[in-house]
Amino acid sequence: MATTEKVSVSLAVEDLEWARQKAEQDDKSLSAVLTEALRRQRKAEALGRLLEELGTGDITQEDLDKVRAEQR
Repeated sequence: MATTEKVSVSLAVEDLEWARQKAEQDDKSLSAVLTEALRRQRKAEALGRLLEELGTGDITQEDLDKVRAEQR
């Protein structure tokens, strides 16, 4: 089971406002929005490392768009 820890962070005003609006729009807590954003960033970085390991220098934007569409 996941555990949580309460922390204090400083954010740019415009980023905080976006996160608050997103939380309200999606009927989520601010913590949930920030957690989701961090998870997406971690996944993106992991995908980048995988692509580097696979030597995929010839992947086009079209290829990436297809992969993103499949993930949805």
